[in-house]
Amino acid sequence: MLYLRRSVLAVIVIASLLVGFAGGFGGGYYKFVYAPKVKAQEMAKKQEEELNKMVRHGEVVSVEPDRLTLKVDKGGGDIGKTITARTTEYTSVQIGMGFVNKPGEKLDLTKWFKQGDYVDVLYKDGQALALHRELRPGEQGPQPPQEPPVQGQQQGQQQQGQPQGQQQKQ
Repeated sequence: MLYLRRSVLAVIVIASLLVGFAGGFGGGYYKFVYAPKVKAQEMAKKQEEELNKMVRHGEVVSVEPDRLTLKVDKGGGDIGKTITARTTEYTSVQIGMGFVNKPGEKLDLTKWFKQGDYVDVLYKDGQALALHRELRPGEQGPQPPQEPPVQGQQQGQQQQGQPQGQQQKQ
């Protein structure tokens, strides 16, 4: 029978613990840090390619309250073609750096776009997900859409104007 000294046995035990710790740490790092990072990068690249295919740049040919027809000169597809993009209440409309509609609000495009404007459209399946145009010369940026005050804020403002003895209890 082979007789090992205690010091050699202690070194072997400590070395095996270190190897086990290093392997566990490396495996955990790969599984929880490296692999998700690589997967996220691949997904971001795929989404960027899809987004680039959806972008169209072109000149407006005609405008209706809920449709915009443009001749595409740059973008992910349809170059040289005329496309019609319909809008919904979920379409975001941006003029210059400001948005002109609130989420969930359908907008009359004839108010903001006219024939000859150069627009950028996020276009998918005949629908405009987002519309953008730069400011025209001499035009000022749109005011951001106003949110209606919250019900509690209205009551608080009304009560502030009343004398203290007349305030309603909530």
